[in-house]
Amino acid sequence: MAFDLTTEVQKSLKKQAIDEELTPSDMIRKILDLEVKSKKTRQRLSFNLTDEEIALLAQRFGVDPNDKRAVKQQVASLLINRYTESQG
Repeated sequence: MAFDLTTEVQKSLKKQAIDEELTPSDMIRKILDLEVKSKKTRQRLSFNLTDEEIALLAQRFGVDPNDKRAVKQQVASLLINRYTESQG
């Protein structure tokens, strides 16, 4: 089922799902007192990069543009550091 909910309701539901380590779908099942079959999930962040963007980031981080794993590690480090700094 798909629901047309306000942005505020969707944000709230998604935040609650993240806090409880559930998918939004499983959070709805829990709210409805239905069985939640999947295990708790580790939320992943993902986004798409073009080859040009990967090359730009590789240059910014000083890594080989052909080493996508190194670029990914640098992006993860940047995000972790940004979060850590905002908490401190």
